[in-house]
Amino acid sequence: MTFLEQLTDSIGIVLNSIEATMQTEGLLKQSQQLAGELQTQQKELQQTNEQLEQKAQQLCGTQRRGGNARTRKSSRRGAPSKRRQPNFH
Repeated sequence: MTFLEQLTDSIGIVLNSIEATMQTEGLLKQSQQLAGELQTQQKELQQTNEQLEQKAQQLCGTQRRGGNARTRKSSRRGAPSKRRQPNFH
């Protein structure tokens, strides 16, 4: 009887160990999947940042050269400003 009790305890320990190992493997797979998704998102963010930097550089270059083409043309022709002046009368 003692032998059977020890045997069932040992079997219970083995089964618990197997279950814990399976849970650990599942968590490891999930962690690896999430890490892969994070890497993909990081690459996308880096590409977006690079595109934003390029656009910012283009905008800065345009402003340094005297504004965009529309602004330069209207200022050359002496076109009136589109802003309305307040009427204080």
